[in-house]
Amino acid sequence: MLDSLFNSLCIELNSNFVKIVEGNKGKKIKILKAQDIKINSNNEVLDVLDENSIIEELNKFFFENKVSKKNVSIVLSGLTNLLVREVTIPYIQSDKIYTMLKYESAQYFPVNIDKYILDYKILEVLKDGKNKKLRLLVFAVPKNIIDQVMAIVNKLNLKVGKIDIEPNVLTKLAKKLGLGKEESAMLLNVERNFLTAVIVRDGIIHLTKTYPHDLNINDEGYLDTNEYTLNEVYDNITKLIEFYKIRERQELTNVFITGELVNKIKFDEVLPAKAGVNVNYIVNLDFVETEFDKNKFIIPVSTFI
Repeated sequence: MLDSLFNSLCIELNSNFVKIVEGNKGKKIKILKAQDIKINSNNEVLDVLDENSIIEELNKFFFENKVSKKNVSIVLSGLTNLLVREVTIPYIQSDKIYTMLKYESAQYFPVNIDKYILDYKILEVLKDGKNKKLRLLVFAVPKNIIDQVMAIVNKLNLKVGKIDIEPNVLTKLAKKLGLGKEESAMLLNVERNFLTAVIVRDGIIHLTKTYPHDLNINDEGYLDTNEYTLNEVYDNITKLIEFYKIRERQELTNVFITGELVNKIKFDEVLPAKAGVNVNYIVNLDFVETEFDKNKFIIPVSTFI
């Protein structure tokens, strides 16, 4: 009973599903409980949540399972309207960074920034002669989805320590696995209704993009889709790799695959010829102890890193 006091709960929210993982972190990450809940929503927009359905399903989960609501993390996955920019600003005190970004956001994001919530990471302190500058990675998350998350949190009386986004979590996983040390690497999270790519180097996101898709898995667990849809997935990844290599003038030769559909799509048969990359499937996470499918719950599991 006392052990449960040290457990944490992570809830991954998406328009089509909720994935819940309970676990704790010691020498290894130990996952004690994992549940995948399908959300039967008529909403086809990835960046809008069905609050009522999610609240109903989570209420049912907490009623049926003895898990604490006091140490909860939430991750938003499959956000197609997430904006990410690398910016450089004059060196200022940390408590003034957000204000400056908000004030100068128009030059970074060609959108109505009042509809977004800004967050940032300090990547590097640069020296420019006698002056210093800050190199930042800035995220702009649609405000409407944050409002929906807070409504869900308040309705369920969850004690949330952190709300994170999928690309951040994938970057933590990449760093843990040592991906992107020698040169840039791409990590793909392939889920049932979307695919998210992050390109990382030295533990830092250089580029991220989420693509919705119409790939179907039949009742027997096999991929049931047409060639056009598959080619669209391959083309999106290839174009992103080419864009990155041209923009950053960096090589990218390794792509790593994880996620619920990790073994369903034959990236290794297409991307080497199409994009000139090596494809590696992440099938074994030695630092995680669990009886559950690690790839299926890769995002909530990786929050424990």
